[in-house]
Amino acid sequence: MKRHHVFDSIAWWFALNVAGAILIALLMCMVFVQFAGVWAQPSVESAGLIEQAAGIALTIDKVPATERAQLALKLTTPAFATQWYPQRDQVPISADHDKKEHDTRWVKLTRMLGRPDAGVLASSPDDVAANAANALRKYAIAIELSDHSWIMFDTAQRSWGIARGLQILLTILFLLLSSGIIASAAGRRLARPVQRFADAAETFGAGSRAEPLPLVGPLEIREAAAAFNAMQERIQQLMDSRTEMLTAISHDLRAPLTRMRLRGEFIEDNEQQRKLFRDVDEMQAMVEASLAFFRLDGQQEEMTRFELGELIHTVVDDFRDMGQPVESAHLMPLVYLGRPLALKRVLTNLIDNAVKYGSRALITLSAQNSQVIITIDDDGPGVPPSLIPKLFLPFFRIEASRNRATGGFGLGLPSARSIMRNHGGELTLENRQPHGLRATVFLPNASGDV
Repeated sequence: MKRHHVFDSIAWWFALNVAGAILIALLMCMVFVQFAGVWAQPSVESAGLIEQAAGIALTIDKVPATERAQLALKLTTPAFATQWYPQRDQVPISADHDKKEHDTRWVKLTRMLGRPDAGVLASSPDDVAANAANALRKYAIAIELSDHSWIMFDTAQRSWGIARGLQILLTILFLLLSSGIIASAAGRRLARPVQRFADAAETFGAGSRAEPLPLVGPLEIREAAAAFNAMQERIQQLMDSRTEMLTAISHDLRAPLTRMRLRGEFIEDNEQQRKLFRDVDEMQAMVEASLAFFRLDGQQEEMTRFELGELIHTVVDDFRDMGQPVESAHLMPLVYLGRPLALKRVLTNLIDNAVKYGSRALITLSAQNSQVIITIDDDGPGVPPSLIPKLFLPFFRIEASRNRATGGFGLGLPSARSIMRNHGGELTLENRQPHGLRATVFLPNASGDV
């Protein structure tokens, strides 16, 4: 796969995602700050100040000057405050904020007053004169009365019911929270192709065939995914070729074994004939066991959802029907995503070993965190600790004679562990106290339906 241009690289892709996350976070912050500002300091129009100011100005203009200050205080409401000033220079609004002739708001106000030449001053938090020591930090209107005194109205600042410092703190917390949420979403989007790659590698490393990775994302990720898909395919072909070769060798051994048995019929010494037939039968059984092992290793049963507790019940009932001392306890209902036939073979093998070497079997099922745990306990003598790891080696048996009357050929436990690892799980053995052996099956509970 060839590189096309720099804009397809992971660096550019990362930069675009980060820039997009920053822009979205800034937009959210601007919207919040704007909303908070408008709510805390409503505009003249939204507060209905123009109409109320005109009505109050007409009323106060008719009241004697000595009573205007007291009346103004009485007319103060939660929506706006009213103050009367005898002189222009007492009004905390600079002359720079005189009414504009083209502003329809003030034209409307002077018409309502019936005095088009009336002086009107207006102020907002954004255009306060920097040199005004007593300047207002909110929306305000000052109207000149007929005797050249002034009545001023300013909108009340809403406090959200909390102190100013806490308001600032909440605003900062919102900025940090929104930025964190956006950054987290952008991070997940950036990490998603890499996470898919890691999951596929883990699945394939556990022995299962992972689905081919989709070729999406920046150029470097697509190249790595394509290389992984090709590597997985080559390794799988090598494994399939190995299995086919070993299966063919085991199959081809049948013909010479059959010829040996036929030629053994012509041996006149009965004792030698019996020993030869016994060896031929043992070799034949080993070949059949090897064929079964290799076929199982190469099979890939489809994943499906099934009731794991019911599967264990079925296996237990099969052994009970044969008169075997097998019991189950704490088989909680659990829907599992896996390969039921393969798991049934594992349970059958482990229970059969427990009955054969430990006189009885007790099976339990539980779920802990993200794992499903199945235990099979027996009452046998156990196994020397130094030999437990060797039990998972193909063809290894503690009883070295390989007598078919005392067991199989040492392929059951290796096959069971292979199946468990294909599920992403594990199979372990440990001695119990005071005696007995415990086989524990660990399975990943990816379905989570407990």
